Amino acid sequence: MARHKLFASITVGLQTLVLKIADLTNTSIIEYVKADVSIGADIYNHHMIEFQTVDRACGQLAGFVQIMDDFGVTEYRAVAASSVQEARNAEYVKEQIRIKTGLTVEWLANAEERFLHNQAVAYNTDTFNELIRQGTMLIDIGSGSMQLTVYNSGHFIFSRNIKLGPLRIRELMGDLESKTSDYVEIMEDYIRSKIDGYHQFAPKEVVIRNFVLVGTDLLAFKRTFMGGGTDTISRKRFTELYRHILAIPPKVLAKEYTLPYDAASQLLPSAMILKITLEITGAESILLSDADLADGLIVHELLKTHRNVLNHSFTEDIIVSARNIADRYNCDPEHISTVEHFALHLFDRLRRLHGLDKRDRLLLQLAAILQDTGSYIDMNAHYIHSYYIIQSSEIIGISEHEREIVAIIARYHSAETPSSDASAFQKLPAARRLVAAKLSALLRIADALDDSRQQKVERIAVSLKNDQVIITARSDDDLSLEKQTFKDKSAYFEEVFGLKPILRG
Repeated sequence: MARHKLFASITVGLQTLVLKIADLTNTSIIEYVKADVSIGADIYNHHMIEFQTVDRACGQLAGFVQIMDDFGVTEYRAVAASSVQEARNAEYVKEQIRIKTGLTVEWLANAEERFLHNQAVAYNTDTFNELIRQGTMLIDIGSGSMQLTVYNSGHFIFSRNIKLGPLRIRELMGDLESKTSDYVEIMEDYIRSKIDGYHQFAPKEVVIRNFVLVGTDLLAFKRTFMGGGTDTISRKRFTELYRHILAIPPKVLAKEYTLPYDAASQLLPSAMILKITLEITGAESILLSDADLADGLIVHELLKTHRNVLNHSFTEDIIVSARNIADRYNCDPEHISTVEHFALHLFDRLRRLHGLDKRDRLLLQLAAILQDTGSYIDMNAHYIHSYYIIQSSEIIGISEHEREIVAIIARYHSAETPSSDASAFQKLPAARRLVAAKLSALLRIADALDDSRQQKVERIAVSLKNDQVIITARSDDDLSLEKQTFKDKSAYFEEVFGLKPILRG
């Protein structure tokens, strides 16, 4: 009988701590524990997490560790939602958790957090692939922010984060409730002002037909809006119930729908966010998904163990996210496609030389797609501006650390190298500098092969011979410019790998 492999996912959010223990062998949840700790109120009121709150959080997390020990769980992943990092003392809190509980907590970037959430939704929604054939928006309402992710024709289209969540709204506007009779109208104006910018980045050709609601207090939503066993509600029915709760104070809401007061007090801003987004997009139905960040960690772990648990390629979503950024900055699509193809071919053929993994391959691909974004600002030193643009862009599915590596690869794909200017390079941990250097060297060679931007090289063959890397270019055109640029850019490749690249053809 096969031994069951157990895995624990732990999430630290603005209002709740969650533990889920999964049996990865039969893909089932065998333990689910949720603890309420109001971290968010501290952050929005005091800009830091108070000692008493940290102590309560550590107490609950220590309890999670005991449960894991009882089940014999040795593998886990513990993460803090991106909003938690807004606290001034976030790093100190992270260290206190480690000392008091033994748990190492990761800080998730927003793009990474939402990516995990999207994977959880796909895994937990049987009709996901069918839904995203039409315009479908995943609206992930967290306590402090919301994420809008759009799919159409089965493909990822775009994702945007807005610093707008029910707890943030309640804490920022709570004082107004007792001072004005127009509190609801003011709150609606505030929310609308934050969401109205949607039209600036929304693709005009996509018609949103479906909403999938994630995050927020789904128990409160279900009890208030859903009624029976269904997880779907029409826009018309939602609007009717929304009008009903507008006139009901939170205390009465809590009693009428058997809700905790905190959940009831955040129900109106959450519903208002959804109402305004529905109006802007015109979607006609809402599906509530129970999937949460803890589920996303489990799905991610299943994928790491090569289990085919998803029919949708979320890696492709990451690549599309980068392509959207390249389009926004008017990058030459033919040049980008050519360099991307050559860079990945070099990576695949030289695996024995560089020893990097498929995640590193993805980072190279992203850098190849985004390398010329800086030309939008300045053609001459475009690589410097590409670095800043990538650093400031949200690429769904990668961490801030990985985004820094992508930016550095793009930074050094052109004229300069870390040997001559290491200001950006030095920001990386020593172990990752070598990875960035290897990928930058590969991208420089790939970029040189299309230096004329005329796609003269049709294809390349790559081989390792003695102390040389032989690249044979197939072309019917004069490659004098490419050969000269290749000679200039190959010096860094030789510096990094200790082998001289030779271009033939």
